[in-house]
Amino acid sequence: MTAHALMYVDRPAFYRFVANADDRHRYEWVRGWIMERQAGGARRHGRVGAGFIRVLGECLDLGTWAVSTADRLIHMPATTRYADALVERIDTATDDSIQTDQPVLLVEVLSPSSEERDLSVKSSEYLALASLNTYIVASQDAVLCYVWQRRPDGTSADEPAKVAGRDAVIQVPGLSIAIPLGDVDEGIGIA
Repeated sequence: MTAHALMYVDRPAFYRFVANADDRHRYEWVRGWIMERQAGGARRHGRVGAGFIRVLGECLDLGTWAVSTADRLIHMPATTRYADALVERIDTATDDSIQTDQPVLLVEVLSPSSEERDLSVKSSEYLALASLNTYIVASQDAVLCYVWQRRPDGTSADEPAKVAGRDAVIQVPGLSIAIPLGDVDEGIGIA
């Protein structure tokens, strides 16, 4: 997924731009620059993201938690980005809001062009959010996830835990759920 810097604007101008943009592209705000990213991706990428959304929807109390797709922007101090899936408290935003600054769980699915950004740049940005409990980066080529979790003292590990295999489970104590990777992979058939 290539990125192109379009123009330098403040954040309110970015949100106005996004509200009127076509749906063939995604736009992120990175330190003042509107970055154009191609929307869409490989079918396997979409299926892994959809698998997480489905499993999260089954595990969580949807009267308390909202599970969203890659259409919600994550508002951070210096950037505004998209994740492939996110969980936030239902009462932290209105249903017509396009952004959140209080995600509790974020999922990114790796693409060859996003690997460095997802595993290093975004992990630093996302983990700076006080609300974030868990950040998961999932491979689309193997049943493998890199998982950063906030400790009870509020800190998070510098390096992610690797969780791999269809029998593996990601425990998310902050949400009192377990995510079986076999359920996420159901019907996808990743090696």
